[in-house]
Amino acid sequence: MDYVTFSLPPLPVFIKGAESVFPTGKRHFRRTFTVFDLLYVKQGCLYMTENGREFAVGSGQYLLLIPGREHYGHRPCRERTELVWLHFSLPDYEIVADHIASRQTVVEKEATYTEPIQYRLSIRQYGELKQRERAEQLLSQIVEPNVERDLDRPLRQLLLFVEFLWHLQKQELSVPNASEQVSAAAVAYIEKHFHEPVTLERLARELRFHPDYITRCMQKTIGMGFSHYLAYYRLSKAKQWLAETNETIEAIAKRVGIDDSAYFSRLFKKMEGMTPTEYRRIAQRV
Repeated sequence: MDYVTFSLPPLPVFIKGAESVFPTGKRHFRRTFTVFDLLYVKQGCLYMTENGREFAVGSGQYLLLIPGREHYGHRPCRERTELVWLHFSLPDYEIVADHIASRQTVVEKEATYTEPIQYRLSIRQYGELKQRERAEQLLSQIVEPNVERDLDRPLRQLLLFVEFLWHLQKQELSVPNASEQVSAAAVAYIEKHFHEPVTLERLARELRFHPDYITRCMQKTIGMGFSHYLAYYRLSKAKQWLAETNETIEAIAKRVGIDDSAYFSRLFKKMEGMTPTEYRRIAQRV
């Protein structure tokens, strides 16, 4: 397996990213790109060939396409496939085979009083995302449309992208600890039952852990407690349906487990800075 290794700083240059859907029967076109193209499959399977090597990128997996190497879809998608793509460049990198990462290899040079710490990251070209919920949260934030044309949005994207690369690096270094395992179980439960009247107490009974412990684990691992993540995930689904369908606000609110459409609208505006109707108008225009 190839690895891409690069120093940091300087920072990678994030260029552009978005979510895409390949319907059944569609395949990726043929090209030789001048920048890196990271493909992450949220649902379905994408069949890609790079320099004659075939990859089947399934749900929860990613493929990092290397500049200068021809790539194309060697087989049409057999099902509806949802993916995120990120284009970026690296100021200096190498392609190496079968690299074993450790703290000693990642920290290339310790900081001094006059020079910063120097990292050497090693990213596996093809693999599966660990702590998938956190990784998908970062990807969603990176590619979220800049509907208000914020001046600082590109800078936030860059910082989030570097955090995502660091996420890929860390998963090469460690086995999930107890907090990460509890958090992953809690997130998986929320994402399966978000359309139901989910409560922390119900989750605690399911996982057989104290509610406070679950909250601490989630806060430590993904930076959000139970209520915050439940709201975040429900609204991420709501935004998808607002952009892709003509369902009423009330119907979408119920689909994400909120019976009170007025409360749904207040929550949406509090977290997104605009009403569901305003978001739909902008998202369907983009």
